[in-house]
Amino acid sequence: MDFLGLLSAILAVVAPVMIVAAVGFAWIRGGLPYDNAFITTFAISLSTPCLVFTALARARIDHGELLAVTTAAALCMAGAALVSWPLLAAAGLRRSVYLPAMAFPNAGNLGIPICLFAFGELGLSYAVLFMAVLAVAQFTIGPAVAAGRPDLRMLARTPVLYAVAAGLAVQLGGLHIPVWLGNTTKILGDCAVPLMLFSLGVALARLRLGGALRVMAVSALRIGLGALVGVAVTWAMGLEGVLRGVVIVESAMPVAVFNYLWALRYNNGPEEVAGMVMGSTVLSFLTLPLLLAVLL
Repeated sequence: MDFLGLLSAILAVVAPVMIVAAVGFAWIRGGLPYDNAFITTFAISLSTPCLVFTALARARIDHGELLAVTTAAALCMAGAALVSWPLLAAAGLRRSVYLPAMAFPNAGNLGIPICLFAFGELGLSYAVLFMAVLAVAQFTIGPAVAAGRPDLRMLARTPVLYAVAAGLAVQLGGLHIPVWLGNTTKILGDCAVPLMLFSLGVALARLRLGGALRVMAVSALRIGLGALVGVAVTWAMGLEGVLRGVVIVESAMPVAVFNYLWALRYNNGPEEVAGMVMGSTVLSFLTLPLLLAVLL
């Protein structure tokens, strides 16, 4: 694969993330109106479930691959959390703020395009399923950590869980959804990432210098640790080829934007989480070409 072409593709994915967040940054600096409650509620309750359902309904993989990807994704999350737990404690950092950022990589709006370009349509299918596993964990464990307590009633009211179940039913059952329904969920799902990135820029406008230095160090740890855990998981499971590459790449992604949603909703260090999302995303532009050069 041409390295300059790969670099150009990564820039095509990362640059929009930075630009949309910069617009949000400039928006709040300009004193323009912004409704945190509306954006977080809309993203969590409607647009994100539509995004997950659409991605899963269009993927086509067999049962053995489904089990392998699901297991690998769960192990990558658990491994990153277990290794980072004592490190965060030793550094005196609040685990309720930093642990979700270490455990949940941006396997969706950044990981999926990278896997598609690097590994083709098969890589795209694996990446979508990897993202679905993270979505389930992030919308169950994520809010429990951010709020400081589990809430079973909230889990039952979490739309993304039903979206995952419906998407898998469509995929595994070989079902065909009506065109109008597919188009509707796609339109609503396409709203999720821009709104989250815009609100991310708003939080960055409030980030202090001391916090920025701290979160940059944690951002570097997230990417490095994620890559190492991904390599360990694929070795332990004996994964090869495209599946191995997708698991390592997804595990090495920067901090997921969804972490910011929960931090914002529960006032759990949103500025610091925003800094980790942006800091790790910038670092990923430097590390992804090196990682893909090794894998490919």
